[in-house]
Amino acid sequence: MPIELHRYCMAMACLLANPGTAAAEPVLELNTQTRLRYDSHNNAQLTPGNDYRQGLFRGVLGANLQFSPGFGAYAEVGTGQVAGRRTTASANFQNAASLQQLYVKGCGNIGGATFGVQAGRQEFADGPRQLLSPGDGPNLHRSWNGVRMSLKGERWRIGAYGLRATKLARGALDEEVNHGERLRGLNVSLTTAAEKADGALDAFWIHSRNPALRSGRGSGVDERDTAGLRRSGKRGRLRYDWTVAHQGGHYQNREVSAWALFAVQSLELSGSGWKPRMTARIDVASGGGTYQSGTLRAFNQLYASSAYLGEGQFLGLSNLLMVSPGLSLAPARDVALSAELGLARRLKENEAAYAGGMRAYAGTQNVPGRAIGSLFRLSGTWTASEHLTVNLNVERLAAGDVLKRAKLPSGSYVYIGATMRY
Repeated sequence: MPIELHRYCMAMACLLANPGTAAAEPVLELNTQTRLRYDSHNNAQLTPGNDYRQGLFRGVLGANLQFSPGFGAYAEVGTGQVAGRRTTASANFQNAASLQQLYVKGCGNIGGATFGVQAGRQEFADGPRQLLSPGDGPNLHRSWNGVRMSLKGERWRIGAYGLRATKLARGALDEEVNHGERLRGLNVSLTTAAEKADGALDAFWIHSRNPALRSGRGSGVDERDTAGLRRSGKRGRLRYDWTVAHQGGHYQNREVSAWALFAVQSLELSGSGWKPRMTARIDVASGGGTYQSGTLRAFNQLYASSAYLGEGQFLGLSNLLMVSPGLSLAPARDVALSAELGLARRLKENEAAYAGGMRAYAGTQNVPGRAIGSLFRLSGTWTASEHLTVNLNVERLAAGDVLKRAKLPSGSYVYIGATMRY
């Protein structure tokens, strides 16, 4: 066991040594996940001729050991395998074996509230998925090392965390704690419920530090405070998830002041038949200041969901205005289909257009125009059984004026996959 994880687990064991009424004996539960996926890339990263096919395999074995109703431990080991471009695959795709999770957990009552804590290596997501997610696209999820706590009442929740990133290597159980890449934050959530409406209002603060963030023409230390509000829920036939966020801090010793708005909503057209819903997403993220002196306005999407703007990673949440109308259908009880067309423009004309992971499209900062392109996305899910799910995803970015003037082509990405859980 890594030294850092050992310390976390020992601290938690002491903290929860008397968690409540003990169970007659510990209970052990095992779980597994296997994902098979076939990817097809055309002009990947909008590089002409960068076409390839790739097979992906994820295998995960987990063990949950419950010592008592209020105290337990969880461990998870994963492997990732790639067929096609195997030698150049990063460690979150090609990995002999990784200790994905190893933490202790406890909960108890404080007055009328429930207190919970997890300490050790763990997957993490909290708040808007446009900012924090486990990262489901690669074979291995992103994991962190540290402590997260929560205090929950009937209509409110307070969460706090302090975490350090896991640095993967491609061998067996050779990952390390990256002490330079850190997250800490707070989240306060208030929930409402009524006969025809319910939802939640979240206020969040995220302090992030990445010592080697690549953006624009270089890399450097990026340290930011992201603060925002999120309103989500449903009212009648309308579902909504709205977030506004501001970032301050420093990148490469330059001051940062950036902002973003994410608005996701859908309207049920019929509750019978194929249950059609009109969908719409509006994504706005500031950009600018990368290539001149002064305050940096480029928004950092942190650890966003890899599926939010498409797993093809054609677009990133920086210097972006994107409107994405769509339609979702449920032709059968176990089948879900959705399609959308996103129209992408850049906010600042003399700033680059961005792909996923804060990667700037080379040359776009030197050409006029605002139209980046249009991103068509089609996705489908078939839940064949409680253990088996099949997914299909098609993405096509048609280059607009900005990309064409920078002599960048259109690109596409397709995958079909199956996930089995036991």
